[in-house]
Amino acid sequence: MEQKYEEEIQMLQQEIEMLEAEQEETLRTIFIKHGDRLQEELKSVCEERGGGGAHKRALSKLHTEVRELEKDLRRQTEINGIALNECFVKTLHKSERKLVQQLRLAGHCSVLLFQVEFAVTEIQEDDALLRRVTELNIVVDGVEFKDFSAFVSRMEDTKDLLLFFRTLRTFSERCEERRQTFQHFQAPGD
Repeated sequence: MEQKYEEEIQMLQQEIEMLEAEQEETLRTIFIKHGDRLQEELKSVCEERGGGGAHKRALSKLHTEVRELEKDLRRQTEINGIALNECFVKTLHKSERKLVQQLRLAGHCSVLLFQVEFAVTEIQEDDALLRRVTELNIVVDGVEFKDFSAFVSRMEDTKDLLLFFRTLRTFSERCEERRQTFQHFQAPGD
């Protein structure tokens, strides 16, 4: 009977850790989306409480972290041509050796809109961290491109997320070049 209680306690502790991680991710997402507004509100709260040095330091640290993340995101967008509009992360399972997260990314690459949902499983084995993508679901705006739709279906089957994003960028660039070429050859007044 005692072992059953210990197992239940351990399961509850794991659930608490998972919920705490989810709460932290949610707070980080909220701060990234609404950082400037939150900063002003927190600043006014700190001033009402008579300065609050610890609050100001924490606020300053969060503000710096958000600015660095925004700077990194802009740099990544410039490098790879993919702009993310939405990034959602939810922890499904967390233990000492295993972490399972559900992710949803939405954005665009040039004129192509996309949404990608997938799960990532991380397993710690000795000194190695193994990551695997599971449950990949890709939605790309552009049903007129049948070959690309077939490619997306193959990527979902093989769960090759990196190849999808590389190909999305190349395909998007070719679509933009094609659009510019057709625009160049259009007769004036059409």
